[in-house]
Amino acid sequence: MAKKNNGILNVWLLFAIAVLLFTAAGLMKSFPVLIFAALAPLFAITDQAREHTSPWNRFELILLALTTGLLAAHAFNFSFTIAVLLQAILFTLTFVGYVFAYKSLGARLGKFTIIFFWLGLEYLLLKLPWNNKVVYLADVLLLKPDWYSWTSYTGYLGVTLWILLANLLFYMSLFRAAGFNVYFFIGGLLLVAVPIVYSLQVEGSMITYSHMMQLYGFAAKGSLPEKYSEQGEFIGRTAAWVSVLIILLSFVKNYTRKK
Repeated sequence: MAKKNNGILNVWLLFAIAVLLFTAAGLMKSFPVLIFAALAPLFAITDQAREHTSPWNRFELILLALTTGLLAAHAFNFSFTIAVLLQAILFTLTFVGYVFAYKSLGARLGKFTIIFFWLGLEYLLLKLPWNNKVVYLADVLLLKPDWYSWTSYTGYLGVTLWILLANLLFYMSLFRAAGFNVYFFIGGLLLVAVPIVYSLQVEGSMITYSHMMQLYGFAAKGSLPEKYSEQGEFIGRTAAWVSVLIILLSFVKNYTRKK
């Protein structure tokens, strides 16, 4: 019984850390560095959902954490509640999808599955008419464009990839059952710091949210960097196709296993 209580406490502790970090990052947009670790506890909750016979209460905690964080990104303007809730449900499905793929395909891709699904979903939402109502993970850094002048090479969703990879490293260093890993922790710090330092040292025409909306929005198109006009958000597009492949392989594996 004590072991079970410890597990429950651990889940709630992870949930509280995620809500605190995500909310703080959304509210402190002038220095949103906490976003680089805000999703890491949710990766750990997903581990428990993966091993649990009834994972949906874990997914509900992920949904609540994402809803709170997205509301914080809107400065807790509750007129956005429905849009935020719908978006939180969609992005909770990236964690559900990971568990499904894990049980079907095994641990081959690990948490990279979540990263592929998240980026692919952001790209899918970007192609829809209401794309300007979506809070993209990169939007948390909206007031810090000097941190990502390198997006001229990656597109705006390259910032989302950057944030997700940093969260993955902090999850691997802080929240896995194996305990603290100093190498992954240092790797996470470097992954956050090096692109910022590089960006502050070079002059470049970064790709911003406005550029992305000009290219994918439904209003009149403005002038865009030529390279970006040609390749668009290729990281999100590639992740979307990889996500489709993962889902198809998962269904095929499930089908053949049942035969």
